Amino acid sequence: MRIVQILSDLESGVAAKAALDFAHELVRLGHESIVISSGGELVSRLTLRGSRHIQMPLHKESLWSLRHVGRLRRLLAELQADVVHVSSRMPARITLRAWRGMPEDRRPRLVTAVDGIHSRSIFNAAMASGERVVATSQRVADCLQENLRKELRVPPRVIYRGVNTREFDRDAPISGQWQLRLLNSYPQLEGKHWLLIPASLSPENGQHTFLQILAAVARRQEDVFGLVVGSAEPGREKYARALERQALELGLSDKVLFLGERRDMRELYASAQITYHLSGRADTCGMIATEALAMNCPVIAYGDGGSAEILQRCFPQGLVERDNLDALVETSLKLLECPQTIHFSGFSHEDTAAQTLALYRELCGSG
Repeated sequence: MRIVQILSDLESGVAAKAALDFAHELVRLGHESIVISSGGELVSRLTLRGSRHIQMPLHKESLWSLRHVGRLRRLLAELQADVVHVSSRMPARITLRAWRGMPEDRRPRLVTAVDGIHSRSIFNAAMASGERVVATSQRVADCLQENLRKELRVPPRVIYRGVNTREFDRDAPISGQWQLRLLNSYPQLEGKHWLLIPASLSPENGQHTFLQILAAVARRQEDVFGLVVGSAEPGREKYARALERQALELGLSDKVLFLGERRDMRELYASAQITYHLSGRADTCGMIATEALAMNCPVIAYGDGGSAEILQRCFPQGLVERDNLDALVETSLKLLECPQTIHFSGFSHEDTAAQTLALYRELCGSG
């Protein structure tokens, strides 16, 4: 099949990485993969593995962006794709207009993918208007049914975003050189149990709660050390400084490191005793938890958060009631004292690709 993915950009966000992994899997399976976006740092990785990239600025949420409808319609006619798969709001609106203007017998099948909680609006309506709609969680699917029911042709299909298990391979050994470099840089980590929270520094991502957990756990088990991975989002610099002050006030100056952005997450997940995903209710992704579980690292997360559906299947022992600090601390201590088995399956990007391709075949065969 010839598959065209359309999204806002190919920068390093979760949606862009998911599109990249899916494109690689399409090529590996013998399909033709084309991606249309405004570009970004992942383009070179995309084309290196056999996909084609076409640059088109469809990402700006403005009526002015609708001027690209005609150009996109001509491009889709030229590409003669079997399926067009759109996963961003403004690109979905432009693509829907372009697609509707094509002759029915010569247009590709249209799939839209939704990964967030969308209220009813002119921009969000396009995300629910594909011939098939993919939701990245049951929670997202339920919200689509509630808020955008009129646009849905059929109920959304839940297909979870999978993790690249070639990159996050629990069976591949961790380099001794990596460990040596890290301990040379941070000798205070040696001999400690690492508690890890990887997320951009933002009140919605729970770093303030993590520091409270760390302080409480450290009072009962001295050999723990906290690793805060991630940088402040634009406009959140004050929050980053507030976290550092909080760490000092909690007596954690020798118990926590703020590591900033890291490219060695596989190694950090594999070396940590627990990963925390303490995001707000609006989060629906859960990729941090998926990556950590793929590396056999236990995860603690809220039962109503973006990781809940993944943990329910792979590691229910890590689910905790939101804002229950005592439960977060006790669960942490229990996992440190008695590690639990992780049953990770069904959340690889091969699984995602297989389910998505099955949806395409079903759609293309439906006439």
